Amino acid sequence: MSNDPAIDRVEKGALLEGAEAVAQEETITIPILGIKLPKAGFPLLVAGLVACLALGWAFLRQLPAIWFEDEGYYSHGILIPFMSLAVIYMRRDRIRSEPIVTSWFGLPILVIGLLMVLAGQKIDNISFASGGFIVSLIGGSYFVFGSRVTRHVVGPLLFLAFMMPVLGWIIDSTTNPLQLISTKVAAKLLTIFGFNAEIPAAYPTLILMDNYSLYVGGPCSGFKLILSLTAFTMFFVMISNLGLWKNLLLVFVINPALALLINGLRIMLIGIAGERSIITPDAAWVGWMRSLDKTKDDVGMIFHDYSGYLTLIVCFIVLHYIVRGLEGKRHEVAA
Repeated sequence: MSNDPAIDRVEKGALLEGAEAVAQEETITIPILGIKLPKAGFPLLVAGLVACLALGWAFLRQLPAIWFEDEGYYSHGILIPFMSLAVIYMRRDRIRSEPIVTSWFGLPILVIGLLMVLAGQKIDNISFASGGFIVSLIGGSYFVFGSRVTRHVVGPLLFLAFMMPVLGWIIDSTTNPLQLISTKVAAKLLTIFGFNAEIPAAYPTLILMDNYSLYVGGPCSGFKLILSLTAFTMFFVMISNLGLWKNLLLVFVINPALALLINGLRIMLIGIAGERSIITPDAAWVGWMRSLDKTKDDVGMIFHDYSGYLTLIVCFIVLHYIVRGLEGKRHEVAA
């Protein structure tokens, strides 16, 4: 260094510019999120993603059929990856502020997840393979980005479980009890609205009306709606600032109560559509309903086929306003 301060400043500026240039050369910016990943870590990221997709492709390609299955439980599944990416995008500023340090702790998690995927495919258990896929993504995030970044994305990655049949054993164990509850709720609502509705003791999931009978099957049990609504609820939990107790209230009290109520309302409307179509077969609305599916004469079942998506929209809107109400109270207190 020289004794001239001006020359020193020039030299320091040149050194800083050189350091910044080297730093820019040694990092790769991930589009949209703006995360600067060291070049050394980029091959690891690509290799991990390729391994997850290659090993999991056998069950990943089955997901669209599961999402669009007529009587399936995952009609909301196609929305989940976009919702997960939206949460990560909304957290991008926090993610960018964290240091990226490769964590070897993630490597065994990644390997265990990939082994679970292979085992699930070997024993033809898509639920096990789905769980392993999510574990491998979390492990890969720990390995490439480190724990500080992963803590912001582990929630959205776990959220992917709502698009995969990870919860098959829970569905099997809870469908029948929910069938009974949903049948009783629907029958009670029909009675409130002036319709005769009876549940035979020998057939506790059958509703007998004056002219129409309605069987509440497994897909109408309410679990399908509870699963979809729980996914929406967890999405709102991740993007809102409700606090612990309001989150618990939303997930464990409001969510199941709203799902059972809306599901009972849906079954009631199916019964009303079927009953009224028999009483007034020449009504314009009956003809319009039958035009939607000319392969069926049962107007109640035609409404059944379309009401699932309508129900999801209604639930999402209602849940949105519930969350806004809970957030509003918190904002008022903060003010």
